[in-house]
Amino acid sequence: MKSILGLLVLLVGGFVMYKVLPVYWGDFKLGQLLDEQAVTYTYTKNSEQEIANSIVEKARDFNVLLSPEQIKVQRGPDDLAITAEYSVHVDMPIHSLDLNFKTATKNHNVMR
Repeated sequence: MKSILGLLVLLVGGFVMYKVLPVYWGDFKLGQLLDEQAVTYTYTKNSEQEIANSIVEKARDFNVLLSPEQIKVQRGPDDLAITAEYSVHVDMPIHSLDLNFKTATKNHNVMR
């Protein structure tokens, strides 16, 4: 009986990880994307809306579905800050999850 219960716990844990782990991986990859984009766009004259639209398009590669309204871009005289706030709904058979993420980065212009 203990071995069956142990196997059941492993199967349920594996299923939960199968559903949740890709969401966290997408957030990790989004953080890397924001870091790269902050460095790139610090030295360009693109508008905040163009930067947000670019991030939304590239985030789809990681299965992170964002809208431009969820991306906040703040450009200062010597820096650029990008923040993405979003939530992901994960359907589970017994209890569904809503995972909330806030990923942010800031880059300073070293040329000034």
